[in-house]
Amino acid sequence: MSSPSDKYIRIDVTGNDAELQKVIAHQQRQIHEIECSVTQVKSKAENIIASSEELLKSLGKALPEQKGSVAKKTKTLVTLRPWDEISAEARQAILEEVAIFDLLSDDEIIDVEKKIMHLRDEYDLRHKLDMLDYGITGISGSLAAIVDIFLVRMPSTRGLLGGSGTKGGSLSDFFRDHLKKAFTPEEIKKLEKDNWVPYDASTSKDLLKKVDGLGPRSHRFQSLGHDPILGFIFGVKDIMCGSMTSIDTSGKLIIQSIPGAPSGMGIFEALIRQIGHLKSDIGTSAGLPAPFMPLLQMIQVGSIGEKGRTVGELTRAMYAQGYDFGHFLAMSVPVLIIEVLVRTLYFLKRLSEGYGFTESIPFNIPGQPRKPKLQTMLFIAHTIATAANAGKVAITENPLAINLPQWMWFSKSAIQQLQWVVFTKENERLAHVQNHLDADWEQINNSLLAEWSIADSEIRI
Repeated sequence: MSSPSDKYIRIDVTGNDAELQKVIAHQQRQIHEIECSVTQVKSKAENIIASSEELLKSLGKALPEQKGSVAKKTKTLVTLRPWDEISAEARQAILEEVAIFDLLSDDEIIDVEKKIMHLRDEYDLRHKLDMLDYGITGISGSLAAIVDIFLVRMPSTRGLLGGSGTKGGSLSDFFRDHLKKAFTPEEIKKLEKDNWVPYDASTSKDLLKKVDGLGPRSHRFQSLGHDPILGFIFGVKDIMCGSMTSIDTSGKLIIQSIPGAPSGMGIFEALIRQIGHLKSDIGTSAGLPAPFMPLLQMIQVGSIGEKGRTVGELTRAMYAQGYDFGHFLAMSVPVLIIEVLVRTLYFLKRLSEGYGFTESIPFNIPGQPRKPKLQTMLFIAHTIATAANAGKVAITENPLAINLPQWMWFSKSAIQQLQWVVFTKENERLAHVQNHLDADWEQINNSLLAEWSIADSEIRI
């Protein structure tokens, strides 16, 4: 019959752990041998006493009266042996490797396993969502979905994908109107004049390399310098180098020098010019593209809608229909609703449960324990809103209904949640168990050191 230790993987240990385990195993054997010897001596003594009593009885002699006696204490001088000597003796006596489970009894192994399971359950319970947590995520995700469905809408051109289209949304109109009113025509002209950039060519007429599809209505979508986020990489680089980085209708990335464009500008001056140029374009009728969306032009696969457009062709059509930076801001409102609601209610709930201010802050703080429960709540809320948006797109058959910020935030949250479930959760659970075991060992070690110190002082007296 196999022992409980057969269920475990035998762990190879080196250094001090292997040495300690071998010493413990050797001393366990010595104790067992002493106990067996004592038992044998005691049994032999009892047999001799019994035989003597029988002999006295057969001779008619009375048994001697048993009187209580106190054993005289003798003081024995004990010398504490050096650790190197003890270790060398153990290595000589035990040649094979010793596993931790060789030192424990079956009952001890079961007790340890129960304690470890309790610590694992304790960790899981700490990060488990309760009914109120689920209520917070459900309300936040549903509210964001309602805002996305009824307020974040924009008109689509009839026949874009063969669908009936949707009416304009008040949030989209709100942001568009405010962006258009951000600067007067005179201010826009001054910004354009003061912040000329080499990547702003509206046609291929004066370019060294032709960029297919480049035109007055599409050049901001095809030139990566106009991307509100990527522009601070490609746009600044183009300003400093006097170049233009663009994507043509076939999805090809084209980088070329612009004749007569100055180069050698410092990075800080280039950053200021980049900001000024984006400000000059943000309130125009065509507007700036939604962040990262121009990169989708490079995906020349798929057959979407009645016209069988590729992903790249569809994104160009969406930009032409008004899927720009202003609409991106409107689409970001549902995302903001989830982030603000979930984090705020999480913070208030933690405070009400007795946690400190730092422990309740709804953000991961460097140097502080992570907050996986908050991460899970955000993931569920974003999943609800994203699923609703997917249904909205499927029902309307309109690609303009795709909430790009929501899908981007959901993807980010999903990656974090996947990393947590697959990798981080088990590692942190193991760390939680190990910390408790280390604390127990520290307590045992301190107790042993105290006993050793007492024994040493008694010997020295």
